[in-house]
Amino acid sequence: MKLIADAGREPGVTIAPGVVRQVLAYGGNLMMARFSFDAGAAAEWHSHPHEQVSCIVSGEIDYFTEGQPPQRLSAGCSFYVPSNLKHRVAALVPTVILDIFSPQREEFLV
Repeated sequence: MKLIADAGREPGVTIAPGVVRQVLAYGGNLMMARFSFDAGAAAEWHSHPHEQVSCIVSGEIDYFTEGQPPQRLSAGCSFYVPSNLKHRVAALVPTVILDIFSPQREEFLV
């Protein structure tokens, strides 16, 4: 459990070229993570049993879900990812996204 987190001080983990994840506050059934993308960086197709709500803090992405055309999203936009939906994002410019997961992504804590 982490009750308070400062994104300016939390360590980051590079998870793909140009993509850094920071785990922020978490506890109970919730976890917040901050993802920073360089322009042109992308998350690969993936799915997980966790529900996810994401908010674009800055920048612009193309958001992809299996079987659907991409959606262009910019700062202030948010999206919901249900359990087990295959999805990915690609940053068009430097981008920061806040993700909230339920339950917590335990694998992020190792």
